[in-house]
Amino acid sequence: MNFSAIYELRDRLEAAAIAGVNLVGEDFRLKRAVEQMKALSQASPVFAKICQMGCRLTQEHCQDRAGVLLDMLALVDAVLCTQGTFLKEGQWETARGPAYGECVCTNFPYSAMAPLLEAFQGTGSGRYGVIRDAHDRQPELFQDYRIKSLMVKALGDSYGELADMVAQWLKKEGPQIIPLLKQGFDPKGKRDMARRLQVIEAVAGEEENQFYLEVLKTAGKEVKEAAIHALRWHADNEQLLLDLVKSEKGKAKDEAYFSLTCMEGEGAAGYWKKQMDKNPGKWVLYLMNSPAIWASDLIADHVNKWLDTYEASGILWKDLKREDQLALRALWNGAEGKHSAKICGCYERVYQVIPKEAAARLENSLKWNMHPALCQVAEEMYLAHGDEFLASVFWTDLLTKEPDQVFERFSGYVKPEGASGFIKHIGGKKPDPSGIFQILSHVKYKEETGNYVVYRMPGSDDSQTDMAAGVLEKGLDLRWYELLLNVKNTFPIQWKTAYYRYGGHSSQYDAMLEGLLRCDVQWIRDAYGKYFYWNAMHRGTEAADIRILKKCGWSDYKGLLAHAGKRDRTQLVYKVKQILEELPLGNEEMAEELKLLVEGIGKKAVNGAGVLERWVDELKSGTQAEELKQFYR
Repeated sequence: MNFSAIYELRDRLEAAAIAGVNLVGEDFRLKRAVEQMKALSQASPVFAKICQMGCRLTQEHCQDRAGVLLDMLALVDAVLCTQGTFLKEGQWETARGPAYGECVCTNFPYSAMAPLLEAFQGTGSGRYGVIRDAHDRQPELFQDYRIKSLMVKALGDSYGELADMVAQWLKKEGPQIIPLLKQGFDPKGKRDMARRLQVIEAVAGEEENQFYLEVLKTAGKEVKEAAIHALRWHADNEQLLLDLVKSEKGKAKDEAYFSLTCMEGEGAAGYWKKQMDKNPGKWVLYLMNSPAIWASDLIADHVNKWLDTYEASGILWKDLKREDQLALRALWNGAEGKHSAKICGCYERVYQVIPKEAAARLENSLKWNMHPALCQVAEEMYLAHGDEFLASVFWTDLLTKEPDQVFERFSGYVKPEGASGFIKHIGGKKPDPSGIFQILSHVKYKEETGNYVVYRMPGSDDSQTDMAAGVLEKGLDLRWYELLLNVKNTFPIQWKTAYYRYGGHSSQYDAMLEGLLRCDVQWIRDAYGKYFYWNAMHRGTEAADIRILKKCGWSDYKGLLAHAGKRDRTQLVYKVKQILEELPLGNEEMAEELKLLVEGIGKKAVNGAGVLERWVDELKSGTQAEELKQFYR
């Protein structure tokens, strides 16, 4: 909207105030400015009010011209103050932040911003949940410059979990956040400044190496540790790190060790060879996260050396001393994520001694490093040894091959109700689909972006910047849904029973299904609704079941509350309270459903049964579910 007419009116009002109100009747420029406002009077009530006051002011017989002038000038100034713009070379521009390239202020109502501002600026408990929930519901609020500044300040919050959560968010901001992090940076500061440096390092890597070096010169204890950690990014820091491992102590020395393992030079490789030859069990811990090829080869050399000695001894694994078993396991732990030809050649040898550890190490390695050499090892070990490496090969195929190819190769592992048989299995053993379910539990369909994200750990979310392993660019074959929602219970029981803490599901299998839910596909929504309704009625309702049913647009909630705690009545009051808060029913309906549950309990000795009886009456009297008291004295 063009506000030039309002600015001109304000200028004329100010000139009239200076010249004196007695000359207003002769001021043709002021009259013209008032006439221009008539065109805007239909746009807003406030403009109509200004226009009305202007007409009164310029009338020949205005009784209180001075008062009208002052009131009108105050109202015009108030309108213009809300616009937040300034004039530059004839162009109206939006104000920009001094250190961050986004708008100074975003146009959000006070009701949306106030709780967030209060949480960032306040103290005490409860703030973490307010800030986290606001970020989940309205992430756009966090683009406001005022919030950006408070986020940087929150890196020093006394509540460490809040500071860590905000740090993860800031790491996603990109290079434009760095000037704000550097603003007021104090190398002699404490944890807040160390977190700032960690965010800068995560965003910029080696590009800010000079900054790390400058900070190191005068850094306090915690900032020094963070600065030494950041030196790992640049190869030119190798000699400095060789000096630091000799001069530093405590955690700073440990950080120097860690950063030195990231150097590719001969100096670092030679240093670590000497240490490993002295005590491989101790120093392999430092090499576990090293991306250097020499580190991979060095660990492989010591693994092979241990295996050579073991094979020459003729002793069975079960007869080995515990310390000798732990020595191999410690070395093999260091192989995680490594992909050199030497380390890849160790998998078959290690499998012959500790097969489970060989499979687990390969699976975890692939989750952090999808190197072609490791993918090839997964394929070879799967073809040689079958389902022990199913999770590894399914992970690689899921992230690298066409959706239909993945389905055709592995769908036979999942046996639907009424199916006659499984995939023909390597070695003739009964196939175990747990590896399929295990990897699918790492996958979540994101409605906001319309794609499947694969996380390195189940239960991860987007606030954890290093947990996303990749995106299934071509999606997931939808035929999986029909199989998974109709699978026959012929696999390890822990997948269909045992409470799963991520999301409050009755099983890990149901948690996996929730992550894959696609509400944009009608038949999938319908199938999910039938699955979770039927399961809740047969194994006992959880609040998570109700949440999914609501997502699916399910309409029949009859009997669900009455089946709460069907198999397990421990913490029944807590479970019922959660279900009541989720159920999309009126108070009368919920009271009747809860009454059925109480009647089903009967005279059985169930802890909290009396509370549930009182809740029936409270619901009938109009008490909302979230207002019900869980415990009574």
